[in-house]
Amino acid sequence: MRRLQWAACRLLKVEASALARVVATEPVATTGGMLQAAAFSTSAKGAADSLFCTNVSGLKGNSPILIGLMEYFSRHMPKVGFYQPIGADPLSHHHNLPKHVAMLRQAFDLPDDPRRMYGVTEEEAQSLLASGRTEELMDKVFSKYQEYRQDKDMVIVEGPTVDGIGNLVELNGRFAAELDAPVLMIMDMHRDEDVTAGELYNRAMISKQDLQAEHADVLGVVLNKVPKHEHAVIGSALAKKLAAAGLPYAGGIPADPTIGTARLNEVVQALNARLLYGSEEDLDCDISDVLVCAEEVGPFLERLDRKIQERVQRGEAPTRPLILTAKGRIDLLLSLTALHLTGMGPHVSGIIAAGGSERVIGPVAERVVMHYNDQLIPVLDTPTGLFEACRIVSSVNPGILPESASKIQHAKDLFARHVDANVIASQLALPKQAKMTPKAFIHKIHEICRSDLQHIVLPESADRRVLAAAAEVIKKGLARVTLLGKPAEVQATAEKFNIDISGCDVLDFLDCPQVDKYADQLVEARKAKQLTREGAIDMLQDLNMFGTMMVRSGDADGMVSGAMCTTANTIRPALQVLKTPQKTLVSSIFFMCLPDKVLVYGDCAVNVEPKPEELAQIATVSADTAASFGITPRVAMMSYSTGTSGFGPQVDKVKEATRLVKEQRPDLFVEGPIQYDAAVDPAIAAQKIKGGSEVAGKANVCIFPDLNTGNNTYKAVQQSTGAIAIGPLMQGLAKPVNDLSRGCTVADIVNTVACTAVQALGQKRKAAEQPATAAAA
Repeated sequence: MRRLQWAACRLLKVEASALARVVATEPVATTGGMLQAAAFSTSAKGAADSLFCTNVSGLKGNSPILIGLMEYFSRHMPKVGFYQPIGADPLSHHHNLPKHVAMLRQAFDLPDDPRRMYGVTEEEAQSLLASGRTEELMDKVFSKYQEYRQDKDMVIVEGPTVDGIGNLVELNGRFAAELDAPVLMIMDMHRDEDVTAGELYNRAMISKQDLQAEHADVLGVVLNKVPKHEHAVIGSALAKKLAAAGLPYAGGIPADPTIGTARLNEVVQALNARLLYGSEEDLDCDISDVLVCAEEVGPFLERLDRKIQERVQRGEAPTRPLILTAKGRIDLLLSLTALHLTGMGPHVSGIIAAGGSERVIGPVAERVVMHYNDQLIPVLDTPTGLFEACRIVSSVNPGILPESASKIQHAKDLFARHVDANVIASQLALPKQAKMTPKAFIHKIHEICRSDLQHIVLPESADRRVLAAAAEVIKKGLARVTLLGKPAEVQATAEKFNIDISGCDVLDFLDCPQVDKYADQLVEARKAKQLTREGAIDMLQDLNMFGTMMVRSGDADGMVSGAMCTTANTIRPALQVLKTPQKTLVSSIFFMCLPDKVLVYGDCAVNVEPKPEELAQIATVSADTAASFGITPRVAMMSYSTGTSGFGPQVDKVKEATRLVKEQRPDLFVEGPIQYDAAVDPAIAAQKIKGGSEVAGKANVCIFPDLNTGNNTYKAVQQSTGAIAIGPLMQGLAKPVNDLSRGCTVADIVNTVACTAVQALGQKRKAAEQPATAAAA
């Protein structure tokens, strides 16, 4: 992580003394947290730079924990951000921004555009989920998060607790896995005052299993709203149980009257009230009582004074009630103003005049009031009727608003006293296994594409899917696209289906000046077959041959076809004119996008029974292809035997191929022969491979001994697990040409175009490196 190492030393010096004081007074945060925090300073490599907070109890009220985490990390890192996958609880007083986005942005003076700090609105999320478009929701949340986190050292992510969106734990697990953010589970005790540590432990472990079932990493547990009389006992007992299960406990925020009491600014927000007199600063005050004035002012003042005195006699602190009344009660306003200004009391926290459109007071009385405006209690009005205003005020859910400065400071203090943030930081700093979800992989491909736009030709312009994919590629900025066909016909087809192809070039391959140039090049390429010029011109009438010649001549960087044509018709021209000077074996790979990783399978489409030399070549070329897509290749040569445990002709072939790979490419990590389970499962690898291996248990390039094995394996994994299979991608050609399935979707075509662009860019960079390497030698 970019800033963890820089921040760690400073963090530990500051936090150690503070944490020691906390531990001395209350044993919720253990000294183990300080010892574990050493990892934060020494093992930042591979550490997480985000934290996903989710209330596994499904309740709201996470503000104190979010505020505490933001305060903790902001002290030690210059760029800390906050993100919500689903923006919740919009505030009308803040341009309908999600409540926690508005509150944390203001409290921590975040410079970010607030619209970038959440993925979708509640309404949009509910609509997408209700219509079965979960993947579209995930795409939107993921892409906005990736944009937001670019310049951040740490991002605190809050999982949704929105009503009407199904299983929240499952959804938050998906979000956390896709965003690759470890989960801090928040367990709320607000409704469970009699719960035991054992019950909390069981709930934590069940929630952990549910989150892990969605491939999320669980970092630890923190409690919220713990009853004060049980705080120390519950915390100590739960910490021991969780520690035995290997799940860190960071502490618990106690139930607190300051956080749990409504404040005047929260009532103002709920009523959409307007401040008439007094100071906005005075809106940030507790509302412990509400009185409605419907009688004459004299009896009401007596009732108000009697109520306050009764509290004093019971030994309770006197309150300052909020007064609700109808508009036009100038007698009440002036009386309470006089009592407040003279200091005689009884005192109130504010007055809200409800209903009607008339003025609260007339112009003469207003001159009197305005004379003392800076000394007045808040006086507000609301268009809501008095009865409805009473109902709304009684149902206000106490929370923390952007204006709740005292609550925000109190939340910081509560977190610092009761939560050991070093436990969280030390877990974040632990090296973690690299994950590559399908969305992260596709995002990475798109980033590579945008770094240097390549030119891709799509011959099959008569197909609606191809036109839609071409428009999507241009919209996303993944490549430049040329469609083959008569411009008028192609445009008419696009308009018929309401597809905008204005960003694409359209070339009439049957009538264009390039035909003569391509015919000459084709004659030269096929001279061994004694091809005549007339024969070459005839071959160029085929759209796939024309597109392939565009690639050969450098007028395009790659070609994608096969939505309408057979595989043979798509690939044959490439095999005829795009062979490499080294006569590299043409083979194929699939990217198998599993929920938490991406594997490369080869060869699953071309070579039926490769010889050892050919199998070695497939392995090295597949490794290079993986590297061009940002994957550090770890090559497993597949067999029914691992190491020396078996024998036979098939095992001998894989052994020889592995030897050749190691000899030809000592820079590659390769292991073989090896069985599939030992290649991808660390636990099984530890049993079957002794002495350690850079590949066993963590292979990401799987090379199968023959087409029968490879083709059936990729289809079995795809059908049994729901994995996304991207491919086949052809390799071993001088320039990339890739085939589509005739049942392909628009998304399949877009992905294949992006992969073809990455292949083209990788080949260009490799070609540029070779002269430099030769010169250096």
